[in-house]
Order: sequence, then C-alpha cells, then structure tokens
Amino acid sequence: MESASGIETRATRKRAERIRLIEHTAARLFAERGYEATNFEDIGAALDLRGPSLYHYFSSKEELFLRCMEHAAAEVFPRLVTIAESEHPPRERLRLMFREEAVIALREYPEFIPLFLKVRIPVAALEARRDELRREQTMIFRAVVDELAEDLHLTLNLALGGLALIGEWFDPRDRLGVDEFAESVSHILVGLFRN
Repeated sequence: MESASGIETRATRKRAERIRLIEHTAARLFAERGYEATNFEDIGAALDLRGPSLYHYFSSKEELFLRCMEHAAAEVFPRLVTIAESEHPPRERLRLMFREEAVIALREYPEFIPLFLKVRIPVAALEARRDELRREQTMIFRAVVDELAEDLHLTLNLALGGLALIGEWFDPRDRLGVDEFAESVSHILVGLFRN
C-alpha cells in the first residue's frame, strides 16, 4: 500500500509534468501565432484538452506567458552561471557559455527563445519582466566579458544577438548535428573577443 506522502508525491510530480507540457505547448503556440492570437482554447486543443481546464493550472494567459519565460530562465541561467563561475580562463568560459546557449536554443528550449525576442506583448508588466530577464542573462555573460576587457560590451551584444536567432539559420539537415554546430559557433563567437 502506498503511503499518503507517496500518493502526494506522485500527484505533485504528475501535476508538475502536466504544467511543463502546457508551458512547452503554450510557448510553441505563442511563438507561432503571437501573444494576442493565442488563447486557452488553442492551447487546450493542442493538448487535447478543453481550454477552460487550463484554469486549474494558470489564472490567465498573462500568467501562463510569464511562467513560460520564467521557467525557461530558471532552467537556463543557473547553467550559464555555473560555467561563468568555473575555473576555466575567461575566454574559454565565454566560449563554453556560447556553446551552451546554442545547444539550449536549438535542442532544449527552441519554443521558448522566440518569447524573449520576437513575440510582441501588449501587456506592459510582461514586457517589463521580459526586459528584466534579458538584462539578467546579458549580465551573466558580461561578468565574464569584463574579465577580458572593459570595451567589449558591443561585441557581446552582437554575439548574443546572433545566438538569439540561431534557430532561424541552423538547418537540422546539415551535415553537422546540434552539438557539432554549437561547438563550431562557440569557437567563431569567442574569436570576436581577442584582446
């Protein structure tokens, strides 16, 4: 017989899995259709659910969009910080961070990246939070770049801009897989930071 805490743990885990699936599906639809053209009915239909059932998980479309952004940031930022704080020399840390960002954008969170870049959001609070998350990510990179030289912020912005759009120009049919492509891109980008 399963204990009450075992049932609660299983139920909690199942709910977390459902929320994750909803977030991924919503992020994909927001990216494809835009914020204004996506609603709970669309997201529910893509999940083979009734739209109103999503209110069991999220109080509004705004909350769902916010959770999508914050979930992605919570997964990605600690990985970048771990690399930024590693013992490698600054140029190698920066290269590894570029590589990690490329893998994340192409393989792990491709549906979330457009939320930070391309999706127009008519809600001021969501736009402000998105700007905060963008700045937070840039500051993780900037801490390492500052170890190289003080005047490389423009170069960093150009490199991050290129990485932000990597999903637009990567062709999965190319001879290089994601890992090899990310490795190649990371070497090219870190080459911009010679001092």
